[in-house]
Amino acid sequence: MPDISDKLRSFLEKMMRVIPGYAGYAEREARRNSDKVLRLHLAGMLQQAKTTFDAFVAELTTRPGGLDFMTPAGSVAKGLEKAVDRLKYADYGYTGFFDAERVQEPQLDALYQFDRDLAGGITDLKLKVEQLSADSPGTVGDQLKELQADLRRLDVKIDGRHGVINSKAV
Repeated sequence: MPDISDKLRSFLEKMMRVIPGYAGYAEREARRNSDKVLRLHLAGMLQQAKTTFDAFVAELTTRPGGLDFMTPAGSVAKGLEKAVDRLKYADYGYTGFFDAERVQEPQLDALYQFDRDLAGGITDLKLKVEQLSADSPGTVGDQLKELQADLRRLDVKIDGRHGVINSKAV
C-alpha cells in the first residue's frame, strides 16, 4: 500500500506532465526554499555571535573602566540584531507561480552565490566576537570600533542582496 509521500510524488509528477511550466516552477520553488534555509542558517550564526557578545558585555561591566565602552558595545549589539532580522525576513528570491514578475534562474544562481559569499563574512564576524576579551581593556575600544565597521559593511552587503533579486541581467 503506497504511503502519503508516494501519493504526493505521483501527483506532482502528473502535474509536471499536464501543466506547462510546472516542472520549472517546482525546481525554482525548491531553490527558493534552499535560499531561505541558508539565510536562516546565517541569521542563526549571527544570533550565536550576539549571544556571545552579550556575555562579553556582561563581563565587561564588571571590569574597572568597562562602563566606558557601553556606547560602542550597544551599537555593536544593535548592529547584530539588525543583521539577524534582515536575514530572517529578507525576500525569498522567487515569486509565486501566477505572479506577473518573476525572479529568473540566473538571478537565483546569483542570489545563492551572494548568500554563500555572505556566509564567509558572517563566519569572520562571529570569530571576531568569540575572540573578544574583557581582560585586556586597552584593546576593547579598538575591537568594538572594528566590529562596528564590519557590521556597517555587512549591512551594505545585505542591501546588495535586494539589487541581485531585482537585476534583470545577472
